[in-house]
Amino acid sequence: MGVYDPQIGVGTSGTRPALGRNYATNAATAGRVLTSQGDNLPPTWTAPAPGVAPVAQTLFVDAVNFSATPTGTLGAPFQTIQAAVNQAVANAWTQVQIIVAPATYADPIAIPLALEMVIIQGWGPATFLLGTIIGGDITYTSLVAGWANLILRDVNITAANIATANPAAEDLTLIMQDVICAAVVTAFNIQMDLQATNQSADVTAGGGLVVGFDGYSWQRHVLSAPTFSAVGAYARAMNDAGHDKSVETATVNGVAIGTTVFLDLAVPLVTLNDHVSVTVVDPAARDFLVGGHCCTAGQATIWLTNLSRVSTNFADDIEVLIHHQQMIQE
Repeated sequence: MGVYDPQIGVGTSGTRPALGRNYATNAATAGRVLTSQGDNLPPTWTAPAPGVAPVAQTLFVDAVNFSATPTGTLGAPFQTIQAAVNQAVANAWTQVQIIVAPATYADPIAIPLALEMVIIQGWGPATFLLGTIIGGDITYTSLVAGWANLILRDVNITAANIATANPAAEDLTLIMQDVICAAVVTAFNIQMDLQATNQSADVTAGGGLVVGFDGYSWQRHVLSAPTFSAVGAYARAMNDAGHDKSVETATVNGVAIGTTVFLDLAVPLVTLNDHVSVTVVDPAARDFLVGGHCCTAGQATIWLTNLSRVSTNFADDIEVLIHHQQMIQE
């Protein structure tokens, strides 16, 4: 399917444990500075469905440390994912990224027509003991060219179902990265991209089904043996051409609290369109968010958001785990 997008893992502040684990991919200019209400963490996404643009709006959710007067910023998060969805609709946004703190979220999530694309991002790996657990069913009614577009990252899905509201007619693009998913997925035409994901439940398409697997996701698919079925054609794409690892030093000064900057890292082993996991080596560096934005030949562009570091300077080693997406002729 050729889907490449950044993933936000979080090195945390306050009393939360360090959970940093991040992902990369598409194209930015180093040195750009972004500001918004609290944080602006804009991913860039090349969609398998037509008509989908990058997301530029972010809201925060924390079931434990939520605000009595939430606005969706990092300092005033919502209590539920549904509240963040409702706020995005109230803001007249068509796309939103929702960053969700570790807790169990049992309420169902209904995503209305107004939101063409939704990213739900956990604050750390789904295998973490205190990770982000979504127990309520996710229902998405589509809008753009018949497609609903949902991206899930670093979450544990214990819900029974992920579906479009009308699976006999509405299509679903579902991208999952670092996800444990026990939900049955149902829609008409389905396009899925699985990266480091265990989809242990069935996937049923009333039309066609296309699924992209990396090596880990395919291994878990074989072991879990869920039924992937389609009334129409079912096609599989293997998006894994091996792995490499590199440690690079990221240095940037003068990043004001609540501000995001882009930084280019020279990583000789990276090739165009690779999928990159980015981790801060020092577990004490919890006051910066770090994530991947793009890959070009020999270079990974990362973003850094200062959550609370008063010095405003970042000079830390970054471990880059490279998931090659294209076979290289030797």
